[in-house]
Amino acid sequence: MSAVFGLAMFLFLLLLASQVLLHLYATSVVTSVAFDTARQVAAHGQDCGPEGATAEEIARARLGAYGEANSLRVLCRQQGPMTTVTVQTTTPARALATASFGLDLADIERTASVRTEGPDGGEA
Repeated sequence: MSAVFGLAMFLFLLLLASQVLLHLYATSVVTSVAFDTARQVAAHGQDCGPEGATAEEIARARLGAYGEANSLRVLCRQQGPMTTVTVQTTTPARALATASFGLDLADIERTASVRTEGPDGGEA
């Protein structure tokens, strides 16, 4: 009986570890996409568009299938010399989001700010 309990605990810990790694990887990818999107919008003088439409297209293209399959929300603001992009999505680690132990692990939200280049941003 203790062997069955030991096997069950091993499998539970293996599932927990894999879900944590999947969540950390997705968080890293979303952070990278937020920064890359902000950099591209600011560097090429692209307008954020109506409600961040241009920035959302860039973010979805960079996320590939993950951006198409999930509820992705991209907010873009250009205020003075700064371009700020916020990317919000759900985590692919469903088991971790379900049993989050009181933590908010269901959603991933990352914000990146970069200096706007071009006539309005002060860089030429």
